[in-house]
Amino acid sequence: MKIKLIYFTLFIQILFSETYKDRIRIYIDNSVKNFKVDDDSGTLSNNDELNRFFIDHNVNKIEQWLPNARPTDRDGDIYLNRYYIVYFSIDVKSILEIEDELSKVSVVDHVEFVTVNRPTYTPNDPYWNNQYGLELIQADLAYDLWDIDGGEVPGEMASGEVVVGIVDNSLEWDHPDLVGNIWQNLGEDADGDGVVIIQSGGSWIFDPGDVNGIDDDGDNYVDNFIGWDVSFNDNDPMPINNQYDHGTNVAGCVSASTNNGTGIASVGWSVKLMGINSTDDPGFVTDGYSGILAAGQMGADVINLSWGGFGGGNQSVINSVYNNYGCIVVASAGNGDDNGNTNFDFHSPSGLNNVISVSAIGAGDNFSCWATAGTTVDLCAPGENIRTTDLNGSYGSFLGTSFSSPITAGAVALLWSRFPSADQEWIIDRILSNTDEFSDMTGSCNAGSLEGMLGTGRLNINKALTAGIFPSLYISDVNYLNDSDDDGVFNPGETVKVKVIVGNEEGWADGENVVATLSSTDDRILILDDTIEFSNNIPTGGTAFTLIDHFLVQALDDAQLGDVPCTIHLQAGAEPPYYETNIEIDLSISLDQYGFDFPTSGMVLKSSPIIADLYGNSMGQVFVGGDNGSMHGYMVGGNELTGFPFTASDKIRSSPAIGDVDNDGSNELVFGSHDGGLYVLNIVGNQEMVYFQNGYIVGSPSLVDLDGDEDMEIVFTTQ
Repeated sequence: MKIKLIYFTLFIQILFSETYKDRIRIYIDNSVKNFKVDDDSGTLSNNDELNRFFIDHNVNKIEQWLPNARPTDRDGDIYLNRYYIVYFSIDVKSILEIEDELSKVSVVDHVEFVTVNRPTYTPNDPYWNNQYGLELIQADLAYDLWDIDGGEVPGEMASGEVVVGIVDNSLEWDHPDLVGNIWQNLGEDADGDGVVIIQSGGSWIFDPGDVNGIDDDGDNYVDNFIGWDVSFNDNDPMPINNQYDHGTNVAGCVSASTNNGTGIASVGWSVKLMGINSTDDPGFVTDGYSGILAAGQMGADVINLSWGGFGGGNQSVINSVYNNYGCIVVASAGNGDDNGNTNFDFHSPSGLNNVISVSAIGAGDNFSCWATAGTTVDLCAPGENIRTTDLNGSYGSFLGTSFSSPITAGAVALLWSRFPSADQEWIIDRILSNTDEFSDMTGSCNAGSLEGMLGTGRLNINKALTAGIFPSLYISDVNYLNDSDDDGVFNPGETVKVKVIVGNEEGWADGENVVATLSSTDDRILILDDTIEFSNNIPTGGTAFTLIDHFLVQALDDAQLGDVPCTIHLQAGAEPPYYETNIEIDLSISLDQYGFDFPTSGMVLKSSPIIADLYGNSMGQVFVGGDNGSMHGYMVGGNELTGFPFTASDKIRSSPAIGDVDNDGSNELVFGSHDGGLYVLNIVGNQEMVYFQNGYIVGSPSLVDLDGDEDMEIVFTTQ
């Protein structure tokens, strides 16, 4: 998005994205007929002037920007099918120079930079595009809260880690996309080398230096390096055969290693996985509540339960891990009745107190009437066609609330990693209070109305992380004061004071201790003062500026004209984690007059303007005619005068003249049109006279008292 902000002295373009260096966008002037791209003839277009530019600047391709644009697709006089992208064979050293040169080509109406429209942080995992659920819950936006390219990792903390217990039917912990996030219990690190699993040849094994048959950490589990198998009572939750796959499927939804160039991404990114096998029959979870307790005892922060049944359940086990071990329990709401239809029956453990119960939606927030709903459901998350990890290092796509639950558990863990000092109630409230409502929440299934049956809405991890905690700051305006000669333009050699008005989006937290920092790598300017500190909070939905503090910027004497890319870094907050964002802007070094930015789109000028005091107020005005038949009048600041533009009957190629034609004490404006019309206008653009003569009036009329009678005569020529 590009917006232009103008204040009394300078103008600036705010750019919220990068621009390509190997391409530029041009608009072919509306007066050019039958323009064509012509690759087959050896030239790139059917316009010789443009082709010469292409040859001189190593252009290798030109193509229509919007090939599906119809002739009726227009914005005023801008027709979308007249835009083209020009590609250069190498990156252009100065895209600003290219813009300037292309603007001078007669068939080009105007030139635009091509923005690099980057998505919000997208991991490089190959299956990302198959994981609609992560974008649906705005995980991609949430990732931007970390400086990933700068080395920050979502889910990691300065000290400690968040651990999610996968209480299920085993966990293939050496899966290539899971092993990097497997919890390592360093309380059992007997040899003190900082790891409890190592690679031996091509396999992962427990560190032999740690295997000692002793409960080193005193939690009543011997050599529990990565979790436990409560059903077979050993320290390895690895599947015993290929029927024990469910826990591995679930674990990938919580925290498959993300941005590692392998497999899938996950909402938890790097939070840790504790494997708890809780069954000796892969079709059931025979020892689920034992697994819940074991996970709590071994230090899990979040426990995921992708299983359950209708009725029953044990509230006490849940209360124990919640109250005694500080765990947050997340569970699947159930997959409906035996016929595959939504039911409202009580399901446990999801329906118990102190459990976040998660039902499932599909792409587009569609509730497809197969998952369990009901008054005990707390929220929904994606649960259809979920791409995740599978046995033997593979991947698969699955359906069920078994997968909406771990996606939510991963989100809970990510949120807790960002706010490690928060208690359970605060974390749970953040998750449940910052969901997105969707239309099917007011729909119905065979079981009845869904109103009040799908919780607070669909999981939104970005809102849970940000809404009401951080502000959402933006640059509302940029003001420039006291350029050296007060001519309204930032000229080479001048110094200006730059002030910013910072806004805060409605519904976000107040911006506290806001600091703005200006930077640029462009050597055409010197930033003499780069910091503005806001002494007052910026309220939600409001704006703020500083009365005294400002940036101070100087343009070098030999600075080349054009836009200077800069960055304003905004930081807010009294303590970490701080809110931070970067906003890119361009300062324009120019010799233009403030308020004038011509040629204006659609205005073709083939006559000279006149600067005169039509109003008799000792201030000059600018008058100029265009090929569209309009006579324009402008004040010194670039604003149109009252009554202008005036529309004549044909194009205006005649420069205007000004004088008191009717001797009434007020000046009139006199000019001719291409169809022989001679016009006289008063000071507010009203026509006082028009006289038509054969031929074209292309020269400027002369106003002179030829016969000495103190009345002016009008002298003009025609072609």
